[in-house]
Amino acid sequence: MLENDSVGTKRYAVIDLEASSTKPRNRIIEIAVLILEDDGSEVYLKETFSTLVNPEVEVPNDILELTGITQEELEAAPKFFELAEDLELLTRDCTIVAHKVEFDIQLLQEEFEKLGTDYPRKTKCTLKLSKETYPELAAYDLKSLCELLDISLSFNHKAMDDAVACAELFVKTYFKSHTSSQGEAPSWTKLHKFHPALDLNFIAELKPTPGLVHFNKDGVTVFIERFENLKVDVPRFLLRFVERFETDIDHIQILSYKDSLLAMRKKEERIGKLQPKFNMEERGKSWGVYLAQNPFSLKAFPLSKGKGDLLFISPNKEEAVHWIRLQLSDIEKQEFAYIDQEDQKLLNRLKKEREKTIKTKIKPFSSYPHDHFVVMGPGRDDDEPACHFFAGGRLSGHAFLSGQAVFTLNSAPKNLKPLRESDLLKHYFLREFQDWKTRSRKDHSIKVLKTNKPSKKKTSRSSAPGNRGDSPSRPGTGKKKHPAHARKKKKNFRKKTNSGNRGNGNANGNTSSSQHG
Repeated sequence: MLENDSVGTKRYAVIDLEASSTKPRNRIIEIAVLILEDDGSEVYLKETFSTLVNPEVEVPNDILELTGITQEELEAAPKFFELAEDLELLTRDCTIVAHKVEFDIQLLQEEFEKLGTDYPRKTKCTLKLSKETYPELAAYDLKSLCELLDISLSFNHKAMDDAVACAELFVKTYFKSHTSSQGEAPSWTKLHKFHPALDLNFIAELKPTPGLVHFNKDGVTVFIERFENLKVDVPRFLLRFVERFETDIDHIQILSYKDSLLAMRKKEERIGKLQPKFNMEERGKSWGVYLAQNPFSLKAFPLSKGKGDLLFISPNKEEAVHWIRLQLSDIEKQEFAYIDQEDQKLLNRLKKEREKTIKTKIKPFSSYPHDHFVVMGPGRDDDEPACHFFAGGRLSGHAFLSGQAVFTLNSAPKNLKPLRESDLLKHYFLREFQDWKTRSRKDHSIKVLKTNKPSKKKTSRSSAPGNRGDSPSRPGTGKKKHPAHARKKKKNFRKKTNSGNRGNGNANGNTSSSQHG
């Protein structure tokens, strides 16, 4: 239990304690713990723990003022023996990390000794690590180190604030090699500063997969967003959240999916159902570019008022108009030295040619690549892909199917869940398909659906009306029927003319002998 240097994941418990400082009866009044795990490639936050502790003694006013804790809060907090077991289990097999760790570990061991048990742990001190890593500094107290190393410390002598700062200091010293590989990953201190009420345990739940996140404030979902990589994208998004919406959040709900299209569709369904405040505000300000057919044109409208095929969404009118100009700028225009404005045929032809060119260019933004197809992506397991079905140019259904399933337009899967496609959802699907071309995605495949046409039965042409024997029918043959007396009359007329002009008559009764005189 004392050693933590074995091959594999290593665990560290970064601890900060606030004490009553009433020696010889020095007692803990607040505990904050951050569990860090090192898997050999990166260091990540696994779990957090924070609580006030009833010291069962009177705490001096100067300590209460320093920590911002009241005597009433301490009296209502749990006593150490009530949380000792949870603390022991949480930090088991961990190396204890603290700034001036001797003070913290001694205080913890004294509390456990009062309960008749030991608390053996290996330790690391960020004060000593800082002196080894930055020997040129003049001061090594936690506040000074945070200022020098650009570590956010919003409230010194508050257990969780100090623990978060200490954790980042630990990474910058002991895990100096890891910090360079982490790139622009946001620090825990910044996350804690921007969202002080947010439980940082959510970081441990994030996976490098597509997913959906509900951002909640006071028990209400205020924003929903989809991410391609939850582990990388969500912490970075949180740093911009306060600046973007001018508020912090206190809870996060994470929904992980393997299929990015499924996550995208779920986002639209949940926004439509929950109407999150910030999603609705952003959409209320957004503009869209629409394709109008009569008269043919590309027009920008507020997203809530547009009509026609939705081609593009922008946060303001200026970007929407710029997108229209961008689409039209490289369309070749024929140059004429002179165009007769009264030549309506020429003007109509040029107009149709221009419309055809524009339609060809914007087709990927307005219609799906096929009328009937299915998109197969990562499903619940490798043998059961998620399938989105499209029929007649619209999203029609979704199902999890076996990878060996065979289906056509005439044999749709029985467990197909019907879906209703909005113009907005269609726009997002089309945009996703466009992104695939630039990202070369290999996790999705498109299968075009074909109809099983029934084979035609061969019929005898001799029995068909108007056909003779097996000879192919000509246009009109066998369709127009003549009355019986008309056929008989024609036959008699042909016989009569042939008998009077043997060898020189024709079927029309115009004899060649009359031409020769």
